[in-house]
Amino acid sequence: MLLRLGFLLVCSMLEKVIGQTKVVNYIDNSIIGTPKVICAENDLALDIVTSKPFRGNIFVKGRAKDKSCRQSYANNGTNSYSLPLGKCGMQRLRSANPRGVNFMVTVIVSFHPAGFITKNDRAFHVKCFYMEPDEIVTQNIDVSMIPTTELSDSMVMPKCEYSVRRDGPNGPTLTYANVGDIVFHVWECTPADMGMLVKKCFVTDGDGEDHAVVDFDGCATDPFLLSELSYDASLMRAHASSQVFKYADSNQLYFTCQIRLCQKQMGMCQEVTPPNCGVKKLLSEASGDGNRTKREADRSDYEIDVATSELLVLDPADRGLLAPSPFCVPRLLLPVLPLILITIVSLTVVSTALVIRRQNHKKELDIMQSGRYY
Repeated sequence: MLLRLGFLLVCSMLEKVIGQTKVVNYIDNSIIGTPKVICAENDLALDIVTSKPFRGNIFVKGRAKDKSCRQSYANNGTNSYSLPLGKCGMQRLRSANPRGVNFMVTVIVSFHPAGFITKNDRAFHVKCFYMEPDEIVTQNIDVSMIPTTELSDSMVMPKCEYSVRRDGPNGPTLTYANVGDIVFHVWECTPADMGMLVKKCFVTDGDGEDHAVVDFDGCATDPFLLSELSYDASLMRAHASSQVFKYADSNQLYFTCQIRLCQKQMGMCQEVTPPNCGVKKLLSEASGDGNRTKREADRSDYEIDVATSELLVLDPADRGLLAPSPFCVPRLLLPVLPLILITIVSLTVVSTALVIRRQNHKKELDIMQSGRYY
């Protein structure tokens, strides 16, 4: 009975504490609608409208401490954030169809004046495309009055992707991995009526530090980071294996490459792809018959920039920090946790005393009953 009363007392105290605890929304503000992207000649801008005057910061993801990449606001209703093209880790990727350049960057809208990430904050992947002008000039010459029928055709340009996968070249795409894991870098273009050469690949931490892993000729430059590329028979898919690595001061990795497309049906992919690497490359350079001159001479081919999505890499120390704890205590119980422990100990002591007392009382009754027989 006493044990039951003790548990009822603890429950009533918890109800009082939880009832007095209120969830306070310190930043009662949000973004209205979809922000507007403005692609200017030298920069890109993001117009944001908030429900209340905006007091906070807008900055490029991973560059919150860089003043050139962050803009602070105070009591603004309409907010415009602009960023020069190519600055603050902005990605620049070329496109073959349509022909032009993509500029992409992730922008964080933080409603906290000090730049902390809170519940209502938003992240936007801003993208601006700049189409290259057609520089072909034609001059018509009329020779005769013979009627002319115009014939035209358009070639559908391939689309190329770059991904990092696990369990093989056809495995699932990765967004995070551990240092030392075996992964597969995969380059693929569709449709398969052309040929491709993967070249000029770099790994970066997104903070301006680049390291080459594939050179201009399509050969691996650092075998500790990336193996030589293997091409399929279609010449439109290639892969390489790698052990996951990371920068010493960053857990983020980005990979970028150039893909050169050649006309396979016209025989223009010979001596272009697959590349001669290793011993074959040394022999070719020694004989003066390298592929580089042939590749540079042909300007009719297309080049496309490809990049992987952000890859989060964890080392053993990070895995220890992220390991789940076997003991989990709700946050609301933390203020009354000492009281709960004291109550449990007290109930245990009282219960033990009652059991001992009951045993002693039973012994006394047994002695008294045995004494009657004598």
